[in-house]
Amino acid sequence: MKKRLLLVCIFCLGFASTFAQNGKYKPTKYDTVKKVMPPQVYGRAKDRKKADSIDAAMRNAALEQQRLQQEAEAARLATEKRKAEEAQKAELLRLENERLAKQKKKKVKKEKVVEEKKETLPVKKDPVLPVVTGSNPGSMAKWTLQRCVEYARDNNLQVAEVELNQRLVKLMYEQSKASRLPSVNADASLGESYGRSIDPTSNQFVTKGFAYNSLGISSQALLFGWFQKKYQVQQSILEMQAADAAFNQMKDDISLNVATGFLRVLLAREQVKVNEAQLKIDNEQFLQTVQFVNAGKLPELNQHQMEAQLSADSSQLVSSKSDERIALLQLRALMNFNFEQNFDIQAPMADVNELAGLYLLPSPEEIFATSVKNQYRMKYNQIKLLSAKKTLDMAKASQYPQLTAFGNLGTNFSSNVKDITGQTYLGEVPLGNVNVNGSSFPITRPDYKYSTSTRPLFDQYGDNIRANVGIGLAIPILNGYATRTSIQKAKIGLVSQQITMDNDKQKLKQDIYTAYEQAKASSQKYNAARRSQDAAQKALDFAVKRFKAGMITTFEYTSILNNLYTASSSVLSSKYDLIFKLKVLDYYMGNPLKL
Repeated sequence: MKKRLLLVCIFCLGFASTFAQNGKYKPTKYDTVKKVMPPQVYGRAKDRKKADSIDAAMRNAALEQQRLQQEAEAARLATEKRKAEEAQKAELLRLENERLAKQKKKKVKKEKVVEEKKETLPVKKDPVLPVVTGSNPGSMAKWTLQRCVEYARDNNLQVAEVELNQRLVKLMYEQSKASRLPSVNADASLGESYGRSIDPTSNQFVTKGFAYNSLGISSQALLFGWFQKKYQVQQSILEMQAADAAFNQMKDDISLNVATGFLRVLLAREQVKVNEAQLKIDNEQFLQTVQFVNAGKLPELNQHQMEAQLSADSSQLVSSKSDERIALLQLRALMNFNFEQNFDIQAPMADVNELAGLYLLPSPEEIFATSVKNQYRMKYNQIKLLSAKKTLDMAKASQYPQLTAFGNLGTNFSSNVKDITGQTYLGEVPLGNVNVNGSSFPITRPDYKYSTSTRPLFDQYGDNIRANVGIGLAIPILNGYATRTSIQKAKIGLVSQQITMDNDKQKLKQDIYTAYEQAKASSQKYNAARRSQDAAQKALDFAVKRFKAGMITTFEYTSILNNLYTASSSVLSSKYDLIFKLKVLDYYMGNPLKL
């Protein structure tokens, strides 16, 4: 009785000490992680207790969202002011361009009148050297940028890999929900025993071999201790949302990569057109040079110089066409498109030069505020922060006792269990004599022979049924500080996730400001390249006339021609570089990638 009373007292003391925390974790002198918790997670010292609830995290997120909206509003007002100034500058620039265009028209008319008065030598159109032609795509349907993006989002291997992870997280969520249900298990065994062993039906030692069979079913249910299960299900929901955000972010990244590959193909094709036009002009000038050499107006050296220029431009055309095919193959790889099927892209119908305007582009502050709200990477980090908070909740819940109910039902069969089916009297067996008053009397016992048979299987199942039910209580008292270490690790993980989110947000802001400045620089570079191209084209027009008149040498003519080629290539590269920078800004703002 005293032992039982002592055990009850120990049980009550353990149970009372566990619930003395009132359901909340109280830091001890060993709990040093809370001293380095950043303010963005737990706030001020008096607000640290509130950080243990999901509501506090949501309120902090709402305050952060409100602050971002205020910053976006201030940025919008600054942008409107800047746009008004830029619109005024654009109007002045338009008037200046109109004035220059009128002057250019007058100059062109004068040049036409002078050109009509001059006699020109006939020029053959047949090329002397073979000219490599472009690949013929045939009559196949051409793919627009939007169609390429949609195909890549559905078939890219990286997207498929992230989608598998998304499906895995959903399976984990279903499993975490099902873990709250009671467990039911059945077991069965069949065997034969030899030598000294215990009969499962009689629990006695036997030396004779026998066959045995057992059946059983058991069940266990958690009555108290749902905190870990509840937080685990909530964390699984958050992980599923995070997987969805990662999946959508991967599709956006693939869309940007496909748009980049699409622009690379367009740039390569524009370069091919420039090289073809260059080669055509070279071929015409070569024919005219041959005529001048035959007529004795130019030395034979000029003819060889033009042949060298024509060969160099032919090689450049072959190289540019190779670049076009390689760019198209890279686009196929991004889309995971079959390399054996016909594939070609369609150039945008709109004027690409119209995409080079920055007058309607928001300020970087507005782009950042929009990106924080719309970028799936930011949503992913926020959800992972809440998931880390659930990990801390689960670690704290492991301090509480767990109460479980269990029960099992089973039965046995043994070949040693026999039933008597008949007996035969064999006579009396003498046991000895007894002396009574000097007289000896024999003592005997009857001897029988019995016939037996093993009791049937189902009869033994009915005779040997056993069942038990009970309740178990597990109280964590001392487990090598494993629970305290788990709580500390969960806190460190929470801080680490907060730092990761802040780091990604800072990197996003840096990338947006960098992309904005690069877009502005690309716009200026593009405008400068266009002015350089116009000047090189005018210089070539005058050089053609002077070359026909024999006023400049072939070396001077080819030098001016190469300057035009370099300027045209610079215009193409700067134009598509500007378009790419603008598409990057569209990507950060969440706009659809299209041309």
